[in-house]
Amino acid sequence: MALSACSFTGTSDIENPLVRKGSWFSFINADDIRTACSAGDAEGRIRIVYNADYYKETRSYDLVPRSGAEQFEMVSRIFGPLDVSEVNVEVAAPLGAFGGTESRENLSRGQYLALTDALQADGFGYQSRDGLRLHSDDYYWVAIGCSSQSITLAAWTSTKDDLRALTFPNVLENLSGLEKTLPQPPAFGTPKQPDPFFSKNDKKAESRHFYRTVRGNQLK
Repeated sequence: MALSACSFTGTSDIENPLVRKGSWFSFINADDIRTACSAGDAEGRIRIVYNADYYKETRSYDLVPRSGAEQFEMVSRIFGPLDVSEVNVEVAAPLGAFGGTESRENLSRGQYLALTDALQADGFGYQSRDGLRLHSDDYYWVAIGCSSQSITLAAWTSTKDDLRALTFPNVLENLSGLEKTLPQPPAFGTPKQPDPFFSKNDKKAESRHFYRTVRGNQLK
């Protein structure tokens, strides 16, 4: 499993494939929010990432307070799908380069609270998921937020959770301006099928897959 080595900052262009390839692990761990949070500059910020089999589609949603936390901006992005035949695994493994689609919306405080209420109803702030692995070829959600200079992390994965029963994805989709329908996760308990993109005899296939592990409020 190759690791991303670059840190994501607030000025990084995550839509640039080269930037994303080098800083994806930092982005999904919300390192930029963590730095601002510890300085008291990220109150109410939330990043939500949906991994719908990384090389097929991944989405991110960033919520940023504006105007004294009475208004909020939500930046929604879609990355993928990727033609894996074009991935140079010797150089780029495991993170392929593919472009993104972006949408920006202004949310009211009521809309923001509707989303945070749904997140909390699904376990945000109440989970104990230490040791949970999030595999790139699975479906999973990660939510990281800052409140009172403290970071909260929650994660839901198709191997442990019924993702179709979560309430916050529907709220999120209704608030987002992205036109493409949210990818449906597999039904809970469905046996995982081999990825059809990769042959069992493909010795380079392993380098295309990766995972993150929940360690406290970090993804490592």
